Amino acid sequence: MKIKPKMIGIIIVSYNSKEYLSDCLDSIFDSTYHKFKIYLVDNASADGSCKFVKSKFPKVEVIESGGNLGFAAGNNIGIKKALSDSCNFVFLLNPDTIIQKDCLEKLLNNHTDKTILQPLILIHENGKKTSLVNTTGNYLNFLGVSYCDDYRKNQSEISGKEITSASGAALFTSSSAFKEIGYLDDNFFMYHEDLDFCIRARLRNYSIKVMPDAIVWHKYHYSRNMHKILYVERNRLLFLYKNFPVKYLVLIFPLMLVNEILISLYFLSQKSLGIKVKSYIEAVKLLGCIKKSRKRNLVYFKNFGNVKKFIGATMSFEEAKSIIFYPYNVILSAYWFLIKRLI
Repeated sequence: MKIKPKMIGIIIVSYNSKEYLSDCLDSIFDSTYHKFKIYLVDNASADGSCKFVKSKFPKVEVIESGGNLGFAAGNNIGIKKALSDSCNFVFLLNPDTIIQKDCLEKLLNNHTDKTILQPLILIHENGKKTSLVNTTGNYLNFLGVSYCDDYRKNQSEISGKEITSASGAALFTSSSAFKEIGYLDDNFFMYHEDLDFCIRARLRNYSIKVMPDAIVWHKYHYSRNMHKILYVERNRLLFLYKNFPVKYLVLIFPLMLVNEILISLYFLSQKSLGIKVKSYIEAVKLLGCIKKSRKRNLVYFKNFGNVKKFIGATMSFEEAKSIIFYPYNVILSAYWFLIKRLI
């Protein structure tokens, strides 16, 4: 009996991404695996993205969201459509990416039940594909700070491994995962929504892995855009409250307070303290919604050991090196060593 090929729903959320879409979509249609549907969710782009895709790529289903709903809500629109179309798997993909020909095939062949996979995401810069790592997943510090792991390491240094969280830039899993874990959290708008999804997955005993032989190139540019940092700071606090037990939050509070003071001083030095203050105000406004989500997680906190073993102590930003990180990381490591066994 011939086995019916599995259908992959590929979700691309676009916001003024026209300059990237041709390369991204061409690479997908050039894949060795052909059983897929592409859903382009457009968040009210003003650059003609929708018209361009409808004209050049008629096989792509364009969904106009009607406004800039953010990365999380945009993906959710696509995910729900893929599930309604009976797609077996979902692949979240950034518009500024290019996938290797056999990427889909390798992700599909290596997927098992209750698993989330991330391809190895390499950097595409100066118009060229490189062997430098953009991310092998999201690193997570115990204070909720998260960033690209293994950034700018060479591809040859990376092996298949369990990771804390898959990056939303290229995340592959079964459709059933969204039915069990839930969708991305619309409240996050952008940033930390992929980490939030993966931590909820770990609480539900999912495995999360990077696949070094499934390649995606990302036209990644580091930016210190203060508007984006607002969401990073706000969502970091909401993420901790939503997904971590009370005991954990109490134990990290002393150093969390120190960390918030240091971050506020940094914002003050950048004449942007108002951004940090606004992140607190917006976090408080969303607490009611996040509290409801936290209640759904309570029953799974018994599995927090699945999360704890993937949490790190130190912070290291390749694009924002500072001498202050050295003594601070000593303090962070010592503090995490002391409290980790108590959680």
